[in-house]
Amino acid sequence: MKFEIKSNTSSAVLGLDGAMLNSLKKDGLEYLWQGDAKYWGNQAPVCFPIVGVLPNNEGTAFGNKCCMKRHGVARITPFEVFEQHKNSITFIQRSSDETKKAYPFDYELKIKYTIVGDTVTNEYIITNTGAEKMPFVIGGHPAFNCPLCDGEQFEDYKVVFDKAITHRPLRPNHETGIVDVGVRYDALDNSDTLPMKHKLFEELDSMIFDNIEAKCATLIGKKGRGIKIEYQDMANLLIWSAVGRPNFVALEPWTGISNCSDESDIIENKRGMTILEPDETTSFKFKITMI
Repeated sequence: MKFEIKSNTSSAVLGLDGAMLNSLKKDGLEYLWQGDAKYWGNQAPVCFPIVGVLPNNEGTAFGNKCCMKRHGVARITPFEVFEQHKNSITFIQRSSDETKKAYPFDYELKIKYTIVGDTVTNEYIITNTGAEKMPFVIGGHPAFNCPLCDGEQFEDYKVVFDKAITHRPLRPNHETGIVDVGVRYDALDNSDTLPMKHKLFEELDSMIFDNIEAKCATLIGKKGRGIKIEYQDMANLLIWSAVGRPNFVALEPWTGISNCSDESDIIENKRGMTILEPDETTSFKFKITMI
């Protein structure tokens, strides 16, 4: 089932499946990648309670065994509509016997989308409904059409940050998803601009800008159309495209990162973990603006 929220100038379509964005339009132009199984069949999944991978898809959290595939359980578990208005919609997912087979904690996850003008705010509201401490990370994974306009190509685009990037990005292994923290890459070094090139993603995976000081990144083409991401609540930003030269770029604000080479399988000790006490609620948000 699909739901549309609108402003005077733009619209967003959300799907009940995964409570994720399915469309972002301004002036009739589609900004969101529409999925293609040849490269990547998804669009904008929500990653929770892990981002990236666990080693061998397994770990322990406060002594409880967890068995989760890439990006966790939220994206593959049903949501319901909690609240809906003309310019906003909130979905809710509650833990179940099925989620607890993978992630043995009681939780409530609300995902709220609000559109004002050309900006869609993505808000994640997480509550620990159980009786013990609950560790998690959360992140968005939206992918955007690149190029957006006729007469452009992928290489006509660049990502511009609001501050120079002073430390080089990490990158996960293509095969395992594990991040080698001992190796940083030269994709961008003490500059605020990263030109888009397919070869950036052919041999290596996503670029992980961890503990990033810049809190705004704009994917912009030669005709002036693009996407601005603002992620004040998120410590990390990933930039990714798939192998095979597809026409999309994903800009992914995450509170944590994938499992790192210097980490054990104890989930609560991993980088970026939020630990919620019983009955505690927290929230994170980021904004997508269509240019």
